[in-house]
Amino acid sequence: MTNQTIDSFGVYGSALHYGLIIAFVGSAFLIFLYLWRKGRLDMDEDASIQMMKDDTEMPDDSKP
Repeated sequence: MTNQTIDSFGVYGSALHYGLIIAFVGSAFLIFLYLWRKGRLDMDEDASIQMMKDDTEMPDDSKP
């Protein structure tokens, strides 16, 4: 039987660490570029205003 150890902090661990960093940063950068080209990087306040609206108000279509 051979004694195989996992090299978690040596060469293989460093390669895994940097590979994961490149994968996460690269995917975030690709998503940023995609949203930038589509023009979807807006920071409008419509969603927060809608969530903070009082729920006791009647919707516009149900007013008499």
